[in-house]
This record gives sequence, C-alpha cells and structure tokens, in this order.
Amino acid sequence: MDILNLKKVYLIGIKGVGVCALAKILKDLGIKVVGSDTEEKFFTDEVLKKEKIKYYEGFNEKNLEKELPLSLVVSSVAYLLPSSKNPEVEYAKKLNLPIYSYPEALAKIFNESFGIAICGSHGKSSTTAVLGKFLKDLNLEPTVLVGSEVIEWKSNSLVGKNFLKKIRFMKENLEKLKDLNWVKKNLNNLPLFVIEADEYRSAFLNYFPRIIILTNVDIDHPDYFKNEKEYKEVYLKFIKNLKEPKILITHRDFPLQKDVLHVKAKKLKKKLPFPIPGKHFQKNLQLLNAFRETFSLPYSLFLKSLKNYKGIKRRFEIIKKEKNLVFIDDYAHHPTEVLSFYKSLKEKFPNFKKIIVFQPHTFTRTHFLFNEFLKAFRKIKKDKKVELIIFKTFPSAREKDLIEKIKNLKTEKDLAKKLNLNYFENIDSLISYLRSKINSEKKLLISSVGAGDIYKIFENLP
Repeated sequence: MDILNLKKVYLIGIKGVGVCALAKILKDLGIKVVGSDTEEKFFTDEVLKKEKIKYYEGFNEKNLEKELPLSLVVSSVAYLLPSSKNPEVEYAKKLNLPIYSYPEALAKIFNESFGIAICGSHGKSSTTAVLGKFLKDLNLEPTVLVGSEVIEWKSNSLVGKNFLKKIRFMKENLEKLKDLNWVKKNLNNLPLFVIEADEYRSAFLNYFPRIIILTNVDIDHPDYFKNEKEYKEVYLKFIKNLKEPKILITHRDFPLQKDVLHVKAKKLKKKLPFPIPGKHFQKNLQLLNAFRETFSLPYSLFLKSLKNYKGIKRRFEIIKKEKNLVFIDDYAHHPTEVLSFYKSLKEKFPNFKKIIVFQPHTFTRTHFLFNEFLKAFRKIKKDKKVELIIFKTFPSAREKDLIEKIKNLKTEKDLAKKLNLNYFENIDSLISYLRSKINSEKKLLISSVGAGDIYKIFENLP
C-alpha cells in the first residue's frame, strides 16, 4: 500500500502522542484524516483542535460507519491487543478494511524517506526535538516526530516543505546514497525524517533508517522483555535494519557488520550551551555534535540552536518560577532517569528545599526494577534538602495478565516502607500536605515525577 497516495485515513487512539503526530503528518501530506479516542483530556486535544482534525470521543462502530469510505484504519498498538476488544477495531475487521498499527503506518512513510531514528532507553524525545530544531534552523526542511509537545512548535510533529518532491528525488538517486560525500552535498535535497524510535514491543523493528542515533541501553519494559540479554538483542536487530549510507552514532562499541559507519561521540572538554542542566543532557548533545561533524554542518549554528532551545512538555518543564517557589514536572519513570532528574534539580536550584513526588508507572516496572529504585532513592535520600514522596502507581492495561502470574508482587507501598517515605493514595490528601509545606517553607521547589498523570497536582496548588 502506498500510504502517501491515500484519500482518507481513520486513526483509533488519535490522542496518543505518536498517533496524533502521525495524524498531523498525514494531513499535511494532503490526506483527509479523522479519528477517535477516550474522553480523557491530553495536550494532544489542543494540537488536534489547532490542526482542525476531526475526532470522536468514545469508541463506537457508528463513528467508523459515518466516515466510510476509508482507505486505511490506523490504530494505537494497545487497541489491537486481543484483550482490548475495541469496537471500532472489531468493526473495521468485519468490513475487511486494511488495518495498520501506529508503528506500521509510520514505517510506510519513514521508510520512503531519508530516515534518522533516535533510539535508546532514555533521552529519545529531547534528543529528537533538539536535532529537529537544529535541522529546521539550518533550513533543511526536516519532517520530525517527537514523543512530547515541542514548546516552540506547539506540536509534537513538523512536516518539511517539499517532502514528497524530495522523496521522488531520493528514489531517483538511491545508488548515490552509498557515497557519504554525495549525501553531504545533497542534504538539503533529501527528505529528512527524524523520529523517536520506540523499542517497546520491538516496535522500532518496523523502521529501516539511514542513520541511527543510540542514546543508551538500560533494560526497561520488563512486562515485555524477559531479561537484559533479550533487551540488548533487539537493539542489535534494529541496527541491522540500517540502509545506505548506514550510519550508527553512539557512545559505545557494538558488534557490527563491516559496511556500517560507526561514529563514536567524543567527550567534549567544555559543556555545550543548553538551558537544561544535567550530564545526561550533555551526553546526548555530544551524539548530536557527532552527527553535525559527520555531515560537516556549521558549529556556530549548532551552538546558537542549542542556546535557543525552549524544551518539550514534561521534560524538566518549569510550571511556575517565583523567587521562593518553583514547580517542575518531569516524565522520569526509570530509576536511572529519576536519579538524573534529581541531579539536574540540585545543579539548577542548589539553595531550595526540594519535594520530589514520584508516581511509579506500571506495577511490572516497580516489581522488576525494585532494587534499582531502592539504590537510586537511597542516593537521593542522603540529600537533607530533599523530601521524597511516593504516590500510588499509574497502571497500564497491557500488564494485567502478567501481574496475575507474579508471586509476591513488589509494589510502590513496599518501596515507600523500605525507604521510610511518605506514601499517598489520595490526590486530595497529597495536595493538602503540599499546601502545608508551601506555607511553612521559605524557599521551596515541588516536582512531579513519572510517566502517569501526577503533573495534575499543580492544577490545585497556589
């Protein structure tokens, strides 16, 4: 199926970050787009309204019926699982409509382009946004898909001008992509497409990129990957998907086939100018500097682009900043991420008393990474200026079957008990406690941390 020549696409789960971005890209390519999702509100509601993309709230086969004829149905992976029994997916099957998962549909466009995939356990979204911004600042007209809203764009995607024309140009010159010098000279003629490539359920194996930028490999998604070996193997499989000019940019060595150009990022003597503190950000920027060097792009413009970066939603996002009161939200949900976030806080706001409210994301992650969470939180606890609070877990329907099989499930309550931390199950009780702290502390920073909905606390704090 040539997805670029479709007339009308229906997207199930359209408020999902990736699906919403795909909807915008399809619309900008001249395809009629409509979709559906739950009634729950997300930042993507505003994106869809701004883009004038029609969507239904609530899943019903009548929604689909009203929009016929359809060229394709695209669904979030969650609604394609047998346990989901989504009525619109079931109805689309009855009508024998072609159905793609979100990664499959995205792959149909990405694999036609000069694809640059950012992958890794942590830092994918920010790294994708920064590279997308840099390429845009260079007037290279990139198409970009990020897993969060890029504040500067007020969207989580960008569609480059002349994208289809550039795809035709690349198809006419496929053999020349083997020559890196030719690629460098023609970068402005190529359909650059930068995506955040997610490893969950091996989704990124759908993509065949020209360049892979790999941030790091720390085992995650224990509800899907059985062990660390399996987790690392899926990255090696993904690297084998590389197409000409076959470039891999990393910090570490990998066993690779000979025709892959492996670029290792250099440690820089000086910090790169960046508005968000933290060594983990600097390490990811070093990867982008290696990309810049590979394509002989101007260093001065790279530095300027970094300085002007405004960030993305839920990544060290400053919600409120007053002289004596600061609110910050962050998506960190893995032990490594939470520890890195804390270090950034300490660097940026050394004189503030800090409250870190952590909401675990999925029961399986807490259970399988329990010892790693303990180690990370014990390090944070040593700081007498920090109070750690644990809020009840934000669950996922995808882990329901696995949880039932786990004996002696270690939960967030066990985490709080082991570390002797305050634990809250009720949002109103938590807000009441935080209000009392605001009233009693002179210089206070409150941070919401986790991939769930813990950021909503700020709606009810002064």
